[in-house]
Amino acid sequence: MIGKSLDDEDLVAHGEEKFSRTSQIEAARGRILDRDGNVLASDMEAYRIALITDSSYSNHVSDPEAAAEKIAEVIDMDEDEIEKRIKEGIEEERFQIELGKEGRELSYNDKKTLEEAEIPGIVFIAETKRFYPNGDFASHLIGYAEKNQDTGEFEGSLGIERAYDEKLKGQDGGLDYLKDLWGYIVPGTDSVAEAKNGSDVQLTIDSNIQMYLEDSLDTMEEHFEPEETFAVVADAKTGAILASGQRPSFNPRTREGFGESWLNMLYQHSFEPGSTFKVFGLAAAIDSGVYDPNAVYESGSYDVDGHTIYDWEPEGWGDITYNEGMQYSSNALMMILQEKVGEDKMLEYYKDFGFGQVTGSEFPNEQSGTLAWDAELQRKTTSFGQTSTVTPIQMIQGMTAILNGGKMKKPYIVESITDSESGEVIEENDETVVRQVISEEAADRTQDEINTFVGGSMERNPQYLLEDYEVAGKSGTAQVIDPDGGGYLKGDYQFLTSFIGYAPEDDPEVIVYYGVKLASKNKSDTWDIGVMPGFNPLMERTLKYLTVGEEDGESPEPVKIEDYTGKMISDVPAAANDSIQTIILGEGEEVVDHYPKNDKLLPYETFFIKTDGQLKMPDLTGLSKREVIMFGDFAGMDVTVEGEGYVNGQSIDPGIVLEDGQELKVTLSSNDPED
Repeated sequence: MIGKSLDDEDLVAHGEEKFSRTSQIEAARGRILDRDGNVLASDMEAYRIALITDSSYSNHVSDPEAAAEKIAEVIDMDEDEIEKRIKEGIEEERFQIELGKEGRELSYNDKKTLEEAEIPGIVFIAETKRFYPNGDFASHLIGYAEKNQDTGEFEGSLGIERAYDEKLKGQDGGLDYLKDLWGYIVPGTDSVAEAKNGSDVQLTIDSNIQMYLEDSLDTMEEHFEPEETFAVVADAKTGAILASGQRPSFNPRTREGFGESWLNMLYQHSFEPGSTFKVFGLAAAIDSGVYDPNAVYESGSYDVDGHTIYDWEPEGWGDITYNEGMQYSSNALMMILQEKVGEDKMLEYYKDFGFGQVTGSEFPNEQSGTLAWDAELQRKTTSFGQTSTVTPIQMIQGMTAILNGGKMKKPYIVESITDSESGEVIEENDETVVRQVISEEAADRTQDEINTFVGGSMERNPQYLLEDYEVAGKSGTAQVIDPDGGGYLKGDYQFLTSFIGYAPEDDPEVIVYYGVKLASKNKSDTWDIGVMPGFNPLMERTLKYLTVGEEDGESPEPVKIEDYTGKMISDVPAAANDSIQTIILGEGEEVVDHYPKNDKLLPYETFFIKTDGQLKMPDLTGLSKREVIMFGDFAGMDVTVEGEGYVNGQSIDPGIVLEDGQELKVTLSSNDPED
């Protein structure tokens, strides 16, 4: 005791090792929220299953077959496999066994169900998991976090989860104490370092608009089966990103789709954009004073350094005006305009619009794209969107300059970062002017020209017209680089087809940029109707949700749907809600069934009700393809759908009494006035 050592052993250290204990206090990872505070990612208590197989322990698995049968009803694992693992644990005289990943991350409800089954030998070990309530929902943007197997800590692996990992993860605390021989804490020896929970990151994403975007991507994937497709919605006035998504994608809850693509296409994917890029050359020509919409040129082709480059219509359209050439998306005109502006000056314009450089986003590995300017041929083909490459976020950023009097706004995705414990806002983002790219007058004139590209005097791109809103924008069809042989892919419709549009055209509120690459199905539609099947419903639903053009300007809230079975229609609040479309099947007043139930509907979605009395065919005009399929399931009818867009015809007229086994055929229209 006096010397504090015995036989060269440090007794103090020995005592501390024997009686000192440290217990970790885990910090909660911060939440990721949408702009309205809805949770997009958060920590959640989960459970994993362990099964005690040691028969000397009073609570052990006594009947492997019965235990396996009950467990298989709850977890995604074959009953025989569960029984096999239990028996192996018994034969190998192990104290307990676990069931791998299928037996992990059980919800509270799953745990409760298994507890009620009263399975001998089953125990539940509490653990924390990262929860993504919406599944496949802006997945590459939000990203995901998972536990490091070595440290046991969550680490952001993609998207916002990775970019803001340090702020989200917080700091673990700990409890240091001494225990006596009987395992009790020695009074006065405990020292607590409180855990510091991670900060909350609030995004500019609007969950309703994001849902519209995900639905539209599903439509595009089904129609085209493309190699890739992407979509982004931005606030035209501020540059805030309201929604973003892509295919292939993944579900961070189920891990379905993991590994198909780790690339966040909004920031990390660069490609040759095609004719959508022409709006920036047009803006430069107007700002330089060399663009006269009424000037005339000879369309069809242009000679460059011994090469003849053709318009998409090789014969051209004869002698036409500059404005007509822009409506026709003439390559020859863009090369003429670049020659008039001057190549060095045009390069500066492209750089001022933000091309060839990153936007300075939150995400690592943001691509800068390339401005191919070494050779004469490269410089000329850049004028119509080939050879040089861009990212979707650069295209959005550049468009904000045209729509805001020449002032380019920096796109942003993070609205604020808040201390989750004190509620103090520690970082806040708002619209930022990057630079004045072109004059206000030039921006206004450029917008006036773009406003003629959809349904103008040449009646181009009528498929993008909407009934309730004036949409403007530019389409693009770009050749795709052959990854194996160099040059461009050969064959019909080997394109990246895109459209960058805004609405309303006179006072833009929303920008939507949509692209689809290398369709494997309905290939010719990439030329005939472009990205209309995805762009139109996304733009229309977004504008309606934001109540663009309405006086109050207040967005309707999601509508809660309870179980109204047995009630009168007059007692169903949702049926009278102006923001919800209600389809009634039947002529009675009492609700027999409805869809959805115990859920919520987003603004402008459809509520299906079945009443008592004779079932009569409702009017389905205006429903989307997805909603028609939902109606068929609800009504118990076989439905055949032709076309894309919205219902404009049905084989059973509204008001006709329905019979069992009847089949319904509906036709959809693109809202093309020529259809």
